[in-house]
Amino acid sequence: MTPFAWTASQTLEAVYNSLAPLWVELSFLFFFSMGFFYLRAENFRKGKKAPKVKHFEPQFRASVRKTLEAEAAAGNAQKLLEAWRAEQAKAPTPKDLLKPVVQSFIDAEPEALIDEIINHLTNHKDTLVNSWSATVILDTVARSGNVAVMMELWDVYQKRLCLTRSCSMYEVVLGGFASAGHPEKVSEFEALMKKDRLKLSPRGHSLIIKGFLKNGLVDEVLRRIVAMTKSGHVVPAFAVAQFLRVASEHGRAAAMYEKLLEHDITLGTEAVTVILEECVKTHDAKLARQIEKNARNAKVPFNMHGYDALLKAYAEDCDVHALDVFKEMQAEGHTISEGLCVGLLARCADGKFLSFAEEIVRFVRAGGAGAGMSIAVYSGLMKVYAYSGMYGKACDLYDQIRADGLEPDTMMYGCLMKFSVECGRTALSQELSEKLSVLDIQNYMSLIKAAGRDRDVDRAFSIIQRLRENNVKPDAIAFNCVLDVCVKAGDLKRARQLVQEMQDLELLDIITYNTLLKGYCSKGDIKGAKDLLTEMSTAGYEPNDVSYNCILNAAVNSGNFEDAWDTIAKMEQMNVKPDHYTVSIMLKALKRAKGAKDVNRCLSFLDRSSIDPCSDEILMNTVLETYIRHKEHRRLESLLNKFEQSSLRPSVPTYGSIIKAYANLKRPDKCWHFWNEMQGQRGLEPNDIVFGCMLDALVCNGQVDEAVKLFESSNLKPNAVLCSILVKGFTTTGQTQKAMSLWHEMRQKGVKMNTAACNAFVDAQARVGNMDEVLLIVEAMAEDGCKPDGITHSTIVKGYAVKGDLDKAMEVLRSMQESGVYHDAIVYNTILDGCTKHKRADLVDPILESMEAHKIAPTNFTLGILVKFYSRQKQLDKAFSCMSTLPKRGNFVPNCQVWSCLMGACLMNGSPSKALQVFTNMRAAGQSADTRACTSLVSGLVRMGQLRNAVQVVDEVFGLNGTTRMGHGVTIEQDCLESLLAALVHKGLREEMAAPLLERLRAAQVPISGRLMVATLGDASPDRPEHRRSKHER
Repeated sequence: MTPFAWTASQTLEAVYNSLAPLWVELSFLFFFSMGFFYLRAENFRKGKKAPKVKHFEPQFRASVRKTLEAEAAAGNAQKLLEAWRAEQAKAPTPKDLLKPVVQSFIDAEPEALIDEIINHLTNHKDTLVNSWSATVILDTVARSGNVAVMMELWDVYQKRLCLTRSCSMYEVVLGGFASAGHPEKVSEFEALMKKDRLKLSPRGHSLIIKGFLKNGLVDEVLRRIVAMTKSGHVVPAFAVAQFLRVASEHGRAAAMYEKLLEHDITLGTEAVTVILEECVKTHDAKLARQIEKNARNAKVPFNMHGYDALLKAYAEDCDVHALDVFKEMQAEGHTISEGLCVGLLARCADGKFLSFAEEIVRFVRAGGAGAGMSIAVYSGLMKVYAYSGMYGKACDLYDQIRADGLEPDTMMYGCLMKFSVECGRTALSQELSEKLSVLDIQNYMSLIKAAGRDRDVDRAFSIIQRLRENNVKPDAIAFNCVLDVCVKAGDLKRARQLVQEMQDLELLDIITYNTLLKGYCSKGDIKGAKDLLTEMSTAGYEPNDVSYNCILNAAVNSGNFEDAWDTIAKMEQMNVKPDHYTVSIMLKALKRAKGAKDVNRCLSFLDRSSIDPCSDEILMNTVLETYIRHKEHRRLESLLNKFEQSSLRPSVPTYGSIIKAYANLKRPDKCWHFWNEMQGQRGLEPNDIVFGCMLDALVCNGQVDEAVKLFESSNLKPNAVLCSILVKGFTTTGQTQKAMSLWHEMRQKGVKMNTAACNAFVDAQARVGNMDEVLLIVEAMAEDGCKPDGITHSTIVKGYAVKGDLDKAMEVLRSMQESGVYHDAIVYNTILDGCTKHKRADLVDPILESMEAHKIAPTNFTLGILVKFYSRQKQLDKAFSCMSTLPKRGNFVPNCQVWSCLMGACLMNGSPSKALQVFTNMRAAGQSADTRACTSLVSGLVRMGQLRNAVQVVDEVFGLNGTTRMGHGVTIEQDCLESLLAALVHKGLREEMAAPLLERLRAAQVPISGRLMVATLGDASPDRPEHRRSKHER
């Protein structure tokens, strides 16, 4: 083999080896090529085929198109149809004109639509019989709400045109049913669509949602939104926003918002804004807070309108978070208009939200809302001050307005005149009136009211004369204002003359009679007031609630409670419903009430009236004060809980009452809460009274150090009352040195003291016998113009008594007697108590003789001190003698404390029989010993071996022997009972007395401890080691 042949052979073998894996593929390619050439051989034989000639459909002439477009734009349906009919047989309707043509049929000739449109489609089926044209026609009909025509078309499409129902056609029909408000049809056709194996597209969902929204079908829309989300489609933001708008119109926005959250539906900025605006309309700040929180968690930004709604909701609710939102809105660069600022100020006024109002004004002053302060902004701020009762601050704005180069308008001048009268600045009201070229009737009214504050009747009548001179005819309102000035000044003669003039002018009304009635009542002339009521009825004016309230107030002020209740009965008889003034008057009467009967009667009247105390600030304050004074803690707590749920926005004085109420309930945490709310959140400045309430709340609840810190951090000028409160705290906590330091500090600051404050400082030192400091304070009282009174002298006596210098105490007492300073039994009791503690028997009889000589009636406290004194002196007979004589001298009934003291004296002097007799006499007198006295009696009897008598006392205390059990809560301590039972067992009386007593106690459901069981049933005596061991273990 030649080299060449060998090389070729190797080459072929290599090619064969490389192609071996591809034989199958190469064979397939070969046979495919052969088949292709075989099938195409005819074409190769005939040569190239000639091009197919296109057949163009005729089209609407340009002039006709122009006519159709013009008539469609003009809304001339009939003329458009005429032009279309002239051309439709010649050519198919262009796509862009098909919808206007169908709409014209709907508007002008709906009955001809089916026949003519379907015939037109049939005539040009190559161009128009398709899914697109069918959908356009169907959609136009569906949008018109003509369901009958829509359904006829739906049937014709299939039966005459043999069109396959497409997804878009289904969606158009579903949207049509939704727009017509037929949810059942929507469900029916959805089922057909599923049967045809078609699915709704996002457009289909949107059409259904849009249709249901049009009909206000909120629940159906919600279901569709949820279904669209579950299908994996994103619900358009505008659809969710519009859904919430519709829900808002139906009063269901809050509920639908919650439903959207439950189904994890995303809310965009617009939807959040819609629901926030609904919160503003419904005054639901709580929901607004939740929406804001959810939006921030979902990182949804707020637009300008969203911030607007948030600020309005928070401003109205006095939520301090409004300040943060306001600053955030500025930082985000949103425009804050003057109109928004004025609107927010109006809402701050309603809620007395001073801190936010002043923040808004600072922003406006800095130019944030334009050119700075304007009359509108000043007017809004003035309204905030006025609603907060800060009329003085409202008037102070006048100087600022002028300094800014602004001129108040007529309305502002009128408001300023009114506010100046309210705060007593009557000269300012006169000055403001001169700024107006023409005064309206309201301005004149303000001037008359200013005259009323000054009690200037002549000035009031001169204003009426000015009205006449300016050709303004005074009306009944103006005359009634002048009449009110006469009444305030107590000039009933001129009041009667004015009423006669009003009668001649036929201007009398119910207000006239009520104002005159107030005059009679203020003079205490109840008879004249009742005669006027008769005159009113004769004149045809039936007395109303105001009339009866005048009579009621006069009766209460005179202390005639029966007359007051007769007036209430008369009101009920005449079907005149009591108002909050009626209730306030009766509750104020309780300040003079003498017994629980009057209190219960007034509180029952409050309950019967069904008036909500939280509906009126004045009534709220009165009710709180009543509950506090009469220790109605259950009612007090209930009212405060109700207040916290109410919409009442308290003013500064009401905050004082609320703090005082919570202090009485021992809730200093709540006191701090409302103190911080008043200052920190709402920006209201506490006055001296409210500041005193807060200090007193802290002192009374043991937070004296916190009270001192608050006092030192306050910007208020210290006064005598505030010092007295702090001194009380120092006294109760034994910090007498701090009390003295405070006294020196206040003198250095020049704080003017009064007698009550000085007495507080004296008491702090007298309690611990610091008489040098007491005398220093008393000497300084003269420098401050404070005259020592009976309390001062009594306190000095107490100081000497505490120190043990009873001779000095007697000297002070004698000086009081000689100078005629008022004093009562307290000062004598103080000295007697000192005699007991310091064993000065020589002074007791002289003190009692002095009391009798100066006709000072002894009290229960006097008797208790004497019983204790004679007990320590081992003179039990004198103690019994005092028990029989002093109550007659003092005209009082011995209380349970005195009886218990005498009982203890008998035991201390080894007379158990007398102690038992006292116990019996005490029960016969209707008094009930307390737990401590009963325990002491039983313990004493056990100690003296009087075991049977001790058992008898236990039976009486718990009512085990058929007698009535002693007072509620009265018991005998477990240790005492244990000692009694153990002693009985030790004496061998287990079966006879101990076990039966234990059974009686158990039968009476007296709590029985394990120790009592052991003491009775255990085989142990007090002297045995086992017993001692158990006591040691205990």
